[in-house]
Amino acid sequence: MAGPSGERARDADVDVVVVGGGPVGLALAGELGWRGRSCLLIEQTDGIVRHPKMDGIDLRVMEFCRRWGLVDRMKAYPFPADYPQDMVYVTHFTGYELGRESFSVPSGGAEIRAASPSPEGRIRCPQTHFDPILREFAASFPDNRLLVRSRYLRHEQDDDGVTVHFEDLASGATRSVRARWMVGCDGAGSTVREHLRIEFVGSGVHNYTTNVLFRCADLFAHHDKRPGYRWLFIGPEGTYGTMSAINGRDEWRAQLFDDTRRTPGEAEVRTRLHRMIGAPVELEVVSTLSWVRRERVAAAYRAGRVFLAGDACHATSPTGGFGMNTGIKDAVDLAWKLDATMAGWAGPSLLDTYDLERRPSGARAVREASGNWRRLVSPGPQPRLLEASREGALVRYEVGRRFAATMLREWYKLGIDLGYTYADSPIVCADEAPEADASTASAHFEPELPADREPSGVLRDGTPISSVTLREWQRLQTHLAEGAPLQLEWTELPAAEVMVYRQTSRPGARAPHVWRADGGSTLDWFGRGWVLLDLGATDEADPRDDGDDAWIDAARARRMPFEIVRCTEPAVRAAYRRRWVLVRPDGHVAWRADRSPPDGPGPILDRCRGA
Repeated sequence: MAGPSGERARDADVDVVVVGGGPVGLALAGELGWRGRSCLLIEQTDGIVRHPKMDGIDLRVMEFCRRWGLVDRMKAYPFPADYPQDMVYVTHFTGYELGRESFSVPSGGAEIRAASPSPEGRIRCPQTHFDPILREFAASFPDNRLLVRSRYLRHEQDDDGVTVHFEDLASGATRSVRARWMVGCDGAGSTVREHLRIEFVGSGVHNYTTNVLFRCADLFAHHDKRPGYRWLFIGPEGTYGTMSAINGRDEWRAQLFDDTRRTPGEAEVRTRLHRMIGAPVELEVVSTLSWVRRERVAAAYRAGRVFLAGDACHATSPTGGFGMNTGIKDAVDLAWKLDATMAGWAGPSLLDTYDLERRPSGARAVREASGNWRRLVSPGPQPRLLEASREGALVRYEVGRRFAATMLREWYKLGIDLGYTYADSPIVCADEAPEADASTASAHFEPELPADREPSGVLRDGTPISSVTLREWQRLQTHLAEGAPLQLEWTELPAAEVMVYRQTSRPGARAPHVWRADGGSTLDWFGRGWVLLDLGATDEADPRDDGDDAWIDAARARRMPFEIVRCTEPAVRAAYRRRWVLVRPDGHVAWRADRSPPDGPGPILDRCRGA
């Protein structure tokens, strides 16, 4: 089996074997199928999610789902459209409300669609709803097969491919399949990673947590608090748990915190839930799941023809919602590079850049999640918190004020969701120094305003500051002025880098979203192959540039999927800030310039394809 003019593997049954059928494995199989590659996915469970570990889809993953045509089905999840997405800090539901961060939508402040940096918004889509959508997507491609109740046993790899052995749990039979590549998406306890002998490194255990999925039909009837999406509970001992609205009606997921590894029985679970609620209400415990909150990143994401993705290469605290979302970003990065290699247009070092690009991004998200965990437990013991006295009221005021400001960094974090960059990647071409006579650039392509610069009415190029940026900036200032300082063993990212996101076309960054005149997004141009944006054409001039044929010829000679998109819309030109912008199949900028490359486009394309 081989792609067109591409890599060959002796007796390959399938292009890629994916081990693990969670959301990352399903997304990888779907993206590979979407690119025309065959995939066998092996999942040892029956594939049915009974206890959702996640329910928030970040903006970048929503953009991938937009590419795959899944958004309408995801939005069909019956979470009430008018349900507040507030983050609420309480002693318990019938006790004191210490603070609240209000959101009209779950997108972190993007109340006005036109002002958002994405064509999509964050949505609540629990894993019980999201995984079946991804599974149907992955299975929709005729060359994909998804096997449940099939347990990965071992593999052997050679120069031509990977032989994967697995057990059919229904019959007990051992089977083998030959593939060109294999990807372990089998979770934090990855057997694939263990067999590769790749070390899992990091700061270790943060705490032990038990998730409880439960139903309570009339929970709001037992307290006087306004509805909210996520509730954080603080008692005299400090933060003791959280609770999230799963369907906005009667289904909830609580997290119960412990300092030691233990699995509480149902009686204790009910007692602890009743403490959060403040009354012994009638409720149904649907399921419990005890797990370890930790920080771990694999020392390598690749060993020969075998790769790791998702929790198999980065285990993280869910504080920030980075786990699954980061894993799906792994899948998209890896899929286009595998496809390029099998199609024959990738250079020999392209697959090496999966580790070089995704491992720093994964470590960045995991470390931010660890900081968020420290913020979550930052109140510490507060013995007088519940006192019905003036002193107790002062404690509650101070704890609420500090905690509300401290937690803003977790709620406003588009710099992590969208702001990750591959600027240091060897397949990204950094900006050259501006030329002295670059009058075209100074006319409408001014440098981007740094994230930590106070916004004025407009950016330097005249673009108005959006309501999103203003809200992010205001919340950043509150966080810096009133948030509790943390004693960390590491140096955190600057808060501005996390909390204030401004789109940029700098090489390595995600290409900016701009609403086009036809109602589409600029992001809709990207995904299948390479796209060169030509933003220099005008209505008065011939829109074809002399250099365009050279790009087409150079790409054709290298068998690269390539197209040129010409656009004269001022908003697009202002956002992309250069005459030419080259965008990779994953939607990240690879190169930009105001002048044609002096040596022609060939060297640029060779570098960007890892040649």
